[in-house]
This record gives sequence, C-alpha cells and structure tokens, in this order.
Amino acid sequence: MQCVLCEIKMDQFGQDFSGIDIYRCPKCLLVKADIPDRATGEGALMYEDAEYFEGWNFNAELDYESFDKSLFEQAEIYVDFIQAHTKGKEMLDVGTGHGLLPYTARKRGYEVEGTDLSQWLCDRLPEKVGFPIHCGPIETIEFSKHYDVITLMHVLEHTTDPLSTIQRCTELLKDHGYIIVVVPNYRSLDCRLKDFASKRGLKKRPFKHLALGHHNWVFSLQNLQRLGKKCGLKSVYLRSGHASWKSGPWHGTLSHLGLAGWCYAVFEK
Repeated sequence: MQCVLCEIKMDQFGQDFSGIDIYRCPKCLLVKADIPDRATGEGALMYEDAEYFEGWNFNAELDYESFDKSLFEQAEIYVDFIQAHTKGKEMLDVGTGHGLLPYTARKRGYEVEGTDLSQWLCDRLPEKVGFPIHCGPIETIEFSKHYDVITLMHVLEHTTDPLSTIQRCTELLKDHGYIIVVVPNYRSLDCRLKDFASKRGLKKRPFKHLALGHHNWVFSLQNLQRLGKKCGLKSVYLRSGHASWKSGPWHGTLSHLGLAGWCYAVFEK
C-alpha cells in the first residue's frame, strides 16, 4: 500500500480488534485502513438504511425540532468559523448528512447546496431544508457553478481517496475560494496514548479509537498541510480543536499545543 501524499510504501502498523490491517506512512504519518471502499458497491448500502442515521443523534424523519441540542451548537460554531476565515457567500457542503450546517449558514445569508452518498437522504432532505442536495461522491457529480466556500466536516476520513476529493473540490472553487476540512486528529494526546496502549496489548479492543471500518483514513495537521500543498492550495489556518461541549482550560491548552481531538484546516485557492 502506497501513501497517496508521499508516494512511498506505507508500513503495516498493526491490526485493530476487528482484524482490520492498519498502514501508516513513515514520512507523513497518514494512516490508512485496509477495508473495502465505502463509497461504492456494498459499502454504500449502509447509507441507505434509516437506522444508520439514528445512531448520530438525529432521527430518520429529519425532524430538526427533535435533534440533539449539541448538533445545533456545533453547527453554529462551524458557521462562526467559516465567517471568520473565509470570504464569499456561495457554499457547498460535502457529505452534508442531516444538513444542519448549510441550513444554519443559509439563515446567515449564504447561498447553499449539499452533497451526500445516501440516495435515501437526498430524496428526503431537500423538501425539509429548501436547498439542493446532490447525490454521490463529489468526483462523479456534475455541477453548474463554482463556489466561494466548500466544507468537508468529518467527511475526508470516510473517502476512498482524499487526494482525489480535494483535487475535485479545488476544481469547483472560484479563484481565492476556500476549502474547510475538519477531521479527527491522529496526533492528539488521547490518540497517542491509546496507540501506545494498543501496540503493547494493554487495551481489550486495540485501536478501537481509530474507528476503522467507519473511517478509511486518519489525519494530522502535518499531513493535511501536505495534502493541501499537493493540490496547489495555500494553508491559511491549521490548528487542533475540540467539540463545542469540550471547552475547559485543559482543552484550550491541548488545542494550543496541537494535541486536541480534531484538526481544523482552511485552504485557499
């Protein structure tokens, strides 16, 4: 297995509790799980099951009034972040899921669209939210316009090829447009400690923290920067952070040191 960023052979790093082989690039530390493609074939079928969505704090009826409060809080924080680090009002949200991010952005004056792999969701969500949701991987969708901002919030780790995904997003940007990526941080303090314990047989379910089988890739700030550069983008913001419900002094210290749970990246074309 080769690293899509460094184009060198990845090392077999270990095996998780379910038997998935884990590979890691010795240069940029990008992690890849040896699992089937989730975007096509049988892997895509899980996105057509209403029960899949029930497990993510929202319901199959897409009834926003009954959604978990934390989902609204996180959507507001994300839109604050978008407004602080980008310009322009035409926005595409890739892997939109429940659609709360573009829904919230629209209330603040953005012209929004979304994409998702789930035909089930794409058939139901537009009538609820009032904006288009394109179905399929972004590489296969034909768009009629270019965008000021393209967001991938907890999406890139699920893709078949993150390099191909970011390259396609770059094609869809206006000049000086922005791509925003949020992904789990492989170099977080929590992840480092759990990697250490997993490698030494100290965890009952080794490498469970990587969520492999659901995630295809695990990133860090460093290899996200390399990804942007490889696609001809300028990194204008790279920092780790936490979810909205984790905001104490300890979490702030971890964010400052690059050891918090999520990576936030903003790229400019």
